[in-house]
Amino acid sequence: MALYKRPNSKFWWMKFTFDGELVQQSTKCSNKRDAMQIEAAYRHELALGRIGIEPKAKAPTFTKAVEDFLVWSKIEHAEKSNTYKRYYFSGELLKKYFGNVKVDKIQKKDVEDFIVWRSCQTSRKTKDFITRETINNELLTLKIILKRLVESRILRDSPARGVKQLKANDRNFHVITSDEEKLYLLAAPQPLQDVMVIMLETGMRCGEVYRVRRSDVSLEKGFLQVVKGKTDSSIRQVHLSDRARKVLQYRMEKFKGENLFPQNDIDGRAATLTLDRKHLETIKTLKMKFRLYDARHTFASRAVEDGIDLLVLASILGHSNLKMVMRYAHPSETFKADAIRKMESSKKAKAV
Repeated sequence: MALYKRPNSKFWWMKFTFDGELVQQSTKCSNKRDAMQIEAAYRHELALGRIGIEPKAKAPTFTKAVEDFLVWSKIEHAEKSNTYKRYYFSGELLKKYFGNVKVDKIQKKDVEDFIVWRSCQTSRKTKDFITRETINNELLTLKIILKRLVESRILRDSPARGVKQLKANDRNFHVITSDEEKLYLLAAPQPLQDVMVIMLETGMRCGEVYRVRRSDVSLEKGFLQVVKGKTDSSIRQVHLSDRARKVLQYRMEKFKGENLFPQNDIDGRAATLTLDRKHLETIKTLKMKFRLYDARHTFASRAVEDGIDLLVLASILGHSNLKMVMRYAHPSETFKADAIRKMESSKKAKAV
């Protein structure tokens, strides 16, 4: 008999032979039916071990899994704060949807339902629907979390495996016109005004401008050094136009601290993290609609129209390949029309 009771014990014990070895231990159940289920489950776990399949570890809630992942990510990406920040915000959103459900209860359909649900959400800032790029980043974070659970033997397979990312829409970039630039710079408060000028003159990313320090700038040599970026190609020298140099010189004279774009434009404070709110307030007043990041795109488009080689432009922007540059550089309709007229004039000259 596999189950039996010991004298003076309220629990059922199991006793059987497995692979020639005696297994004898308490089920810690006083109810025989429950004890039979414990015994069957234990035999099953032993069988899995015999064929090389390790038993699953106890499954945590999804919230706990995210928290554990973020603890690991903060250490793993200590030198890449933007990576950790992206995982953090994606993780908070994922916790909101999956909550305290056990991770081994999540199925592929649940992941697909999350994508549908997220696609119907709107941004609190812009009031537009959440972009597919944002949803894909959140899906990527979810896949990484679940993959780590598989590696930890908590899950046998990831329910997100096979779930494809959404096909990205082409970004609707806006090339800022000269008139828009003038009006914006008149209306924008500091430090937004100076950030916009630097981006339009150098093509730097918002975060790269926010983090500019006194020690990064060499006005005598006419460049500043980007010492921290999202990729290796982002770390580069940025050569300054006269307009950009004047802005930086003004800020180096105004502030005595290391950060040239301190929070709230107050000397000695940490570097600015975001100016999105000030930007949205400014374009709302002006009844315009473009992102602060479009200043970088505008720089690229103007550079192409001025005849700058695409390989050189890629290096200026901190991109590793031309494919990335092509996402930003869109010559204006006027520039394209002028190009056709120049080709037509060339044909006529050759025909003479």
